[in-house]
Amino acid sequence: MFLAPGSRIPAFLFERNSLSYIYCLMKSCRFSFAVHVMAVLAVEGGECCSSSRLAETVNTNPVVIRRLLLELHQAGLVKTRRGPQGGAVLARSPDRINLFQIQAAVDQQELFGLHPNPPSVECPVGRRIGNVMEYIQRRATRSYTQELRKISLKDVLQRLSRS
Repeated sequence: MFLAPGSRIPAFLFERNSLSYIYCLMKSCRFSFAVHVMAVLAVEGGECCSSSRLAETVNTNPVVIRRLLLELHQAGLVKTRRGPQGGAVLARSPDRINLFQIQAAVDQQELFGLHPNPPSVECPVGRRIGNVMEYIQRRATRSYTQELRKISLKDVLQRLSRS
């Protein structure tokens, strides 16, 4: 685990099954990186961008970008070319790509994790909390998905130009 010197570590991380809790607390950057990459490709307007160039703008390793590009390509959102003059371009115009499509291509995690281990059945809350949290997760995911479907890559570009 990488922590800054002097960081305070919550006590529960040292308890049994702490790795499950750490996993549930981690957030993925894949969606943010993918939107960033797609926005750069849109701004480039059909110019082929290499994974190295995209990695510089995202400030990450080119391998991370190549993996994202592979998934975006498999989803039909980008076209890729190999070789020294290779790289990626958008497969369609920014107004025909929405954020849900990008998210579904690269990061299919749930909005939040559920209990990694079954809660105590002796507890009146623990007995039922799993079903309640699944219900909340379904509702939240449905709302999140609906919102992402409404936002196009073109909308992202418009917001970037106003910032």
